[in-house]
Amino acid sequence: MKVLLVANYEPDAQTSMLAFRRVLERELPRLGCEVRVVAPPPRVQRFASSWRWRKWFGYVDKFILFIPSLARQARWADVVHVTDHSNAMYIPWVDGKPNVISCHDVIAVQAAQGMVEGWNVGWSGRLFQRLIVKGLARADVVACASDLTRRELIALSVVRESRVTTARHGLNDDFSPVPLEEAQPLVASLGIPAGEPFLLHVGLELPRKNRRRVLETFIALRQRAAAEGRPAMVERLVFVGPEPGPELVELARQHGVADRVMAVQGVSHQQLRAVYASATALLFPSLQEGFGWPVIEAQACGCPVFTSDLAPMNEIGGDGAVYMDPKDPAAMAAAIERAGPRLEEMRRQGLANAALYAPAQMAAANVAAYRRAIEERGRQP
Repeated sequence: MKVLLVANYEPDAQTSMLAFRRVLERELPRLGCEVRVVAPPPRVQRFASSWRWRKWFGYVDKFILFIPSLARQARWADVVHVTDHSNAMYIPWVDGKPNVISCHDVIAVQAAQGMVEGWNVGWSGRLFQRLIVKGLARADVVACASDLTRRELIALSVVRESRVTTARHGLNDDFSPVPLEEAQPLVASLGIPAGEPFLLHVGLELPRKNRRRVLETFIALRQRAAAEGRPAMVERLVFVGPEPGPELVELARQHGVADRVMAVQGVSHQQLRAVYASATALLFPSLQEGFGWPVIEAQACGCPVFTSDLAPMNEIGGDGAVYMDPKDPAAMAAAIERAGPRLEEMRRQGLANAALYAPAQMAAANVAAYRRAIEERGRQP
């Protein structure tokens, strides 16, 4: 089977999407597929003088200049796989061949329809999401990252249910435990004090990532320990992602933990593995995800996971995660403390659960979607 992977525009720096494509590019040949990758090269964006012009010049690269080469490459393939639903508008240019779109989440589509509290989408964003919806509707198969994403896509009534399937994500890189002697120098290179127990959060500064509740939970852990005259379970809170905004900085200052909260950026893959392996636990109380990669990444590195009792987190974390109300920091702090005596057990269970998300299994699920697309096309008059 000849598979053309349509990948993301590299200047957009969508790290997880680029990693997703790399895994498929590596794993699909092991399942008998011949693979080619095509992506829009940066051409006119190089001449942009500001961020705003970079965005619009990038659109020219992606959705005008790229189209002829995409159409030519599609002639070679047995099936075309658009690896990110945000590029669904490519489907009209490849619909001469069976095609599949990976739908990682529908959050932006929901936001454009006013369904996500606190997310106001401008006119260009609404137009962009309408084009994405039209592309999804024309695809032979839409392969959703999780059962939740599949349910939400069907609920939006933009794609026929018969064309929607689940091709559950897997680990998009080599996530595995790091021995202590290897992890400590890598963690120290990020400025995290060696040997100090810390609570970890991985994610962006977005309302749905719930960073404020992460900080409030850390504060509650410190306060509970001080009230009982005992050492705190964790000494530091580490955000892997952007610096906390002014509101969080002020909250940390008010509660006397400003010097115990830090953010690290530009983290390499090896450093990220070391941070996961060294953390006391990952706290991931997200309010909305398409899949929730940090849950299984942390588990694969032997890090206990505390996450939201919401789908898809409670669908993918297995028995190795503790599920909590993401809006109640006091309850989250109490749950983390109650789980303290069994963190080693959580590590073992997490490793077992993460093994279910091997890249080879993700690739096999996508091959099944390719076959379904070819069969779907064969049934069309």
